[in-house]
Amino acid sequence: MVEEDTRSRRFYGKLSAMRLRTSIAYALRAVFVMALVVTAAGLILFGPRSAGAKPRGRVVVTYWEKWVGFEGDAARAIVNRFNETAGKAHGVYVDYVPTTGVDLKTMIAVTGGDPPDLAGLWQKDLPSFASGGGLEPLDDRARAAGIEPEMFIPVFEKACRYHGELYALPLTPASIALYYNKTILAQHAEELTTAGLDPAAPPRTIAQLDAYADVLTRRDDSGRIEMMAYLPASPDTFGWFWDTWPLWFGGKLYNPALGEFRVDTPAFLAAYEWVGAYARRFGVRDVTEFESGLGNFNSPDNPFMSGRLAMVRQGPWFANTIRAFAPQLDYGVAPFPTIDGREAAYCDQDIIVIPRGAGHADEAWRFIEWLYKEPPISMHSPPGVEPRRGYEYYVEQAATGPAQRPMPPLRPIEWLCWMHCKNSPLAEQSDAFLTTHPNPAIALHDRLARSPDATTAPPLSNWPELQGEFAAAYRDIWLTGAPASERLHQCQARIDDLTRLAKLRLERYGVKYP
Repeated sequence: MVEEDTRSRRFYGKLSAMRLRTSIAYALRAVFVMALVVTAAGLILFGPRSAGAKPRGRVVVTYWEKWVGFEGDAARAIVNRFNETAGKAHGVYVDYVPTTGVDLKTMIAVTGGDPPDLAGLWQKDLPSFASGGGLEPLDDRARAAGIEPEMFIPVFEKACRYHGELYALPLTPASIALYYNKTILAQHAEELTTAGLDPAAPPRTIAQLDAYADVLTRRDDSGRIEMMAYLPASPDTFGWFWDTWPLWFGGKLYNPALGEFRVDTPAFLAAYEWVGAYARRFGVRDVTEFESGLGNFNSPDNPFMSGRLAMVRQGPWFANTIRAFAPQLDYGVAPFPTIDGREAAYCDQDIIVIPRGAGHADEAWRFIEWLYKEPPISMHSPPGVEPRRGYEYYVEQAATGPAQRPMPPLRPIEWLCWMHCKNSPLAEQSDAFLTTHPNPAIALHDRLARSPDATTAPPLSNWPELQGEFAAAYRDIWLTGAPASERLHQCQARIDDLTRLAKLRLERYGVKYP
């Protein structure tokens, strides 16, 4: 009787908790809708605006882009070059407008009927925008301009399509790799050698990565962690690509045959059990305290550059951060370790789109076409840019030592990737792109992107929604020590519910999921 009463209390306790969560969800939804309405009104009245004067007699193409800092400087330099040459010849002026929250603001602007002519989005945004009719199809324009699928590395070109239709073109792509501090490994060479590890080489397997972690972790006299070999949550709890761990455990992020996203597969369970065990091995409280004290990413206090992390999982842009804040750092780059030592490749990219309803779609396309079809051009550093980060020369390691060489011309899209320190989306690249590139690991990033097994984010129209549910499970596994198997099975049940709802929503408009 006591046992039955206990079960009953548990049941009604869970039911009350579910009702409370449902009430909160409805309240939050109402607040969100109201905030969206207010934001839309504010965007129409006070949305992203250019601060610069525009030339008379030219069609002004408004271009919203997420980039600021050195990435923004590079994009602005490319836009300026277009405006000075092809844009001037054709009476077009691209107005580059840096925009925070570019995805949300673009979606609201499309809904409100006043979108920008061009928008720089993240690849993950494309399925939700395309399925909702928020983007102009580009196949006909690309075909007429001679921009064919074969021009691009497959993983990047395919991700610009939704249900086979082209809705975007790549801007700056990336592949993920392991960046490691050679100096730290050399300083602990004896200990690493004793542990059966090679101090001159990075780990190739997850087991080796764990062994490096055991050797290199350092604590102060009070027991606080001062240095770690690696931290799965770096650069913060939801470090970039926290949702890709199954790839390095031999799994897939998405099953295209079934059109499903599943987090309860063996690879997911093994991957996130490892993530949770990583924190438990060094102490959840100690690890989270260490994590909270790490410096900002874009600063000299970046934990990799300050020596607090010996290894990080990053993309090619990281070379630009090192170049800016720690140019003397001795580092190497290698494929990220996997469960069996075989290479795995995860790719991502920034994309450029023409939002549905753009007032100057033809002129916007002229800029996109120029990025890809313009013959190689020379670039000039923007005023105030330090010589070591300029565009006029590159540093060649000649027999007599480092030597400055004049930069050869590159195609506009190659210039943008070069200045961002990223690999190119093009299948055939200019010889000078790789030989002059400021990222010493660019050949590795390019090789990973060309792998036949290279993968990227699932092409799901409700991916942000599913990712949010997955993030809640990941947070519990990392921060509270929740069992990965139990938490991911709970998460999958919720993902299944969200997927069913997404299918019903799309079916109303004659759109197939995914």
